[in-house]
Amino acid sequence: MTEIIVNNIENINDLAMFADSFKKGKLKLNITKLARELNKDRKTIRNYLNGKTPSATRKRVKYLDEYRDLIIKLLTDKYRTFDYIDHLYNYLVREHKITCSSSTLNRYVRMDDEINSLFNKKKTQKFYERFETNAGVQAQFDLKERIKIIYETGEIVRVNVATLTLGFSRYNVREIVLDTKYETIVNFLASAFETIGGVPKELVIDNIKCLVDKPRTKDRDAVLNVKFEEFLRDYDLKCKPCMPYRPETKGKTETQNKKPSQLENYNGIYIDLLDVHDKLKIINDEDNKSISQATNLPRIFLLNKEKGEFSNLPPRRISENYHLSINQVAVTKDSLVSYKSNKYSVPKRLIGFKVNLIVKNSQLHVYYNNKIVTIHNISKNKLNIKESHNLYYPSKDVKNCDSKQDIIIEEMRNIIYD
Repeated sequence: MTEIIVNNIENINDLAMFADSFKKGKLKLNITKLARELNKDRKTIRNYLNGKTPSATRKRVKYLDEYRDLIIKLLTDKYRTFDYIDHLYNYLVREHKITCSSSTLNRYVRMDDEINSLFNKKKTQKFYERFETNAGVQAQFDLKERIKIIYETGEIVRVNVATLTLGFSRYNVREIVLDTKYETIVNFLASAFETIGGVPKELVIDNIKCLVDKPRTKDRDAVLNVKFEEFLRDYDLKCKPCMPYRPETKGKTETQNKKPSQLENYNGIYIDLLDVHDKLKIINDEDNKSISQATNLPRIFLLNKEKGEFSNLPPRRISENYHLSINQVAVTKDSLVSYKSNKYSVPKRLIGFKVNLIVKNSQLHVYYNNKIVTIHNISKNKLNIKESHNLYYPSKDVKNCDSKQDIIIEEMRNIIYD
């Protein structure tokens, strides 16, 4: 009988079918042989035959189950991008107030085949030896280029994020820049040094064309742009260009360049470029308040220690030469600014404030608080309105208007203010 039972059951749970007959003495079984065949202890076999089966494991309700549909929705959104699980975690904490740890989310994602498949497999990283710098000695500069930003209107723009990372504290200064011209980059550097309250002794850069005329090679030092050399002298700053294709040389900024990718988490819901600035500030502040894995201390805490080791900023009469040359104008109540008698739109939030106009390559760049907020192609049109600025108002009669431009002008005539 033992042989028959062994040949007709698949696992130990099937022994429960014979429990009634076994307890009534109708079955004579070799417990030792059953235990050997099923690879179980004899006591366990006897318990099953006596009907003492363990209770089924209760299926636990996981905390993140209630967010599962949201996570899938975010990861399959046609606009948004989440390159790292940490980015998803930061977004969920920031926007949906989840309270679990990042490791809990990581484990949840990896154990869910559907969600896990939505993430690209990480590439194998080479090992590079870490080197540390003393306080106030080094800063590293880099650009995260051409990040895709999608407004709620569907309009797509590409932005660059300039990053200055301090070697000792790992503190980061980040700003959005829309081009990589010399004036734009040195304006960022000058502003970043003012933000941290001093100038480090050396600056590590890659071979960005506006700063480096000829890149460094194994046999030759880099040839820097003449104007950039003047900037370095004025700030008493040594420059260390990296060799091409050696990102590990400035590994601190290369690591930190993953952070601005979180801007793509909000694609499809941005109102305008000011909204992008606001999100970058949240991401950057969050990063600087977090604990650095390299130092085990918050970046902003170490910055306070590092400040005392910086060189002094140059006099204002020198530093102002490296800030963008600007023409300050007021934003009118219809959210427009004037340039050469023509009107150009800006975000509505700037109504009543003063903005700065800069002309570059037949384009009008509009800045607020040293942050780029919009760009217009300079035209001969009296009214130049971007769709993302949403300057459409209830109008009395636009049926007789022949063009979109005429409709806008007619609508502007009918604006009603509080």
